[in-house]
Amino acid sequence: MLQKSTAQFLVPAVRSLVHRRCQSVVSSPPTQKVSTAEKIILGGGMCAASLFIPAWVLYHIREYRGLK
Repeated sequence: MLQKSTAQFLVPAVRSLVHRRCQSVVSSPPTQKVSTAEKIILGGGMCAASLFIPAWVLYHIREYRGLK
């Protein structure tokens, strides 16, 4: 009995949350153009950030293997 009444209250609340979440999508062209220099700087930063840890591991591989 309690499960049925709880479900009656929760289902509309969950549906309204899902519906609100989907309304924030904007499908239109950008309003401000990003410069080429900014794209290059940000892209380079993302590449450097994603390669930092593998480079660190390769640089210290002898220490990890105990060959020092």
